[in-house]
Amino acid sequence: MARPEVSKEQRQAKREAILAAARDIFAEKGFHAAGIADIAAKLDVGHGTIYRYFENKLDIFLTLYDALNEELLRIARGTHPETATCVEDYITEMQKFYAEFGGVFLREISHMRIFFDEVHADPEIRRRFDVSQVEFQKATERFLLIGRDKGFVRPELHIPSAARILNAMILDAMRASVQKESASNNLLLLAMTVIEIFTKGALAKKA
Repeated sequence: MARPEVSKEQRQAKREAILAAARDIFAEKGFHAAGIADIAAKLDVGHGTIYRYFENKLDIFLTLYDALNEELLRIARGTHPETATCVEDYITEMQKFYAEFGGVFLREISHMRIFFDEVHADPEIRRRFDVSQVEFQKATERFLLIGRDKGFVRPELHIPSAARILNAMILDAMRASVQKESASNNLLLLAMTVIEIFTKGALAKKA
């Protein structure tokens, strides 16, 4: 008997279910210890069902990573410092970024640890991480350059270095926040500290 035809919507729903199950399995066991069998068992399906949608375990992990990374990059690229008419507006744009970025982070915090723990698990994971860091660097440099052009950021500030340091602080805050104790409070405190460092060290002094 021929297998019933599966609609595009059904295929997408099954794909999302596999990704959701895999996210939980990876968070629980880590990339190396987790297997296709674990994902299939969680969904109560055969191994073949998983392989109809994904090439292998790495394909699943990279799909999860790319989706989260793209969402975070969208936030970073979506800031609008060009609309700021005063330094207070400029700082508000940064605060909006941290609020939206932090919202995604806290939503995914139970799974976020795997993306830090497993960055060296496979060369392709590391490559995509490095590519994403380049994109975050570009977004941060853009934010700072616009601020400098508007007179909000100190003219002598070396923009690439400042962007690199800011992003390093953000990344470290994210790493610290996935620790089990008081994660949401840690992230809030760390974000506020990064903003304070930026406003005191990078902004132009008022005459």
